[in-house]
Amino acid sequence: MSIDFDTLELDSSDFALPDVVQGRILNCDADIVAYNCAGNDDSVPSEVVFSLEAEIKNKMQQAGATGYVLHLTGTGSNKGGRHDVACVKQYQASRAGKPKPRLLEFARRYMTTNMGAINHMDQEADDGLAQTQQEYLDRGERDLCVLDSADKDLRMVQGLHLCPDTGKIVDVQGYGSCWYDAEKSKTTGWGTSFFWHQLLMGDTADDIPGLPAFSAGISMRLWPTAPLLEQERRLRSGTMPTGKAMTQKQSDAAAVKYQQILDEYKTKPCGAVSVQSYLKDCTTDKQALALVEAAYDDYYGDGYEFTDWRGKLRSRNSFQMLTEQAFLLWMRRVNDPKDCINFLKETSNATV
Repeated sequence: MSIDFDTLELDSSDFALPDVVQGRILNCDADIVAYNCAGNDDSVPSEVVFSLEAEIKNKMQQAGATGYVLHLTGTGSNKGGRHDVACVKQYQASRAGKPKPRLLEFARRYMTTNMGAINHMDQEADDGLAQTQQEYLDRGERDLCVLDSADKDLRMVQGLHLCPDTGKIVDVQGYGSCWYDAEKSKTTGWGTSFFWHQLLMGDTADDIPGLPAFSAGISMRLWPTAPLLEQERRLRSGTMPTGKAMTQKQSDAAAVKYQQILDEYKTKPCGAVSVQSYLKDCTTDKQALALVEAAYDDYYGDGYEFTDWRGKLRSRNSFQMLTEQAFLLWMRRVNDPKDCINFLKETSNATV
């Protein structure tokens, strides 16, 4: 079949690059770039070098940038203490032993030696990206820094981003929003909204569990089953499904059945769909914090004992369980492990 070029139409906006902004930098996740450009087992170093330099040049064009800053998680980095804090589940345990491209370390060395990449030893590259972005925001230079990463964790970070799906610039402001992508069966979005969703859903890529499930009380209220609704209807209306008034015996039986359902009501896992439903009406961090705290309180209560992944018996309250997950998930605005706690305090004290 031949193509009729006379009738072929293309949307030029799909290929248009933004104007170059003098002084704008590409704030780039070099961990991902190094991995993607390291090639396969048959690749040679010169191919990796060409791929790295072409990739950064392409990303700079997409960002309208005149310079770049590359961030690597340094070999042997303590990753901001996340391994030490993680108790419920070992941090990034599933990554151990996975095969890596043969020339990955070469790519990382080249980026460090020849492209000036920063190797973060006391935190992760993600944190460095968030902090660089925040420095520009604090100086009132929002338009001079564009964050580039395919890592979904960074979607909570404020400022300009290169969207990994479209290559277009997205301006992330405040709480933002999240939505469920049915095609990919996952939650996506931008802004701190993504942080609150992750606090419930967790992050399987980093082995961060989040909240295991919504309590039976929350599940019953938000996702009641047909049998529960029917017993509620009978008790409220005093009638059978036929519309006939219930006898005292039938009313007593409905009350017993209703209580049985409550006693056996199952908790609902904090999956993408249920979390999206739970937080759908939130438009501010304060609203989201209230709902997330309620979910943790209902599930863990005032006292919760468990054996951590190291085999040590732990006793914690619900807020301690929440803050562990926050510590692991939060992208730090400053190089301070307590920044996630500061954000929670700021949110709690906010007027809206």
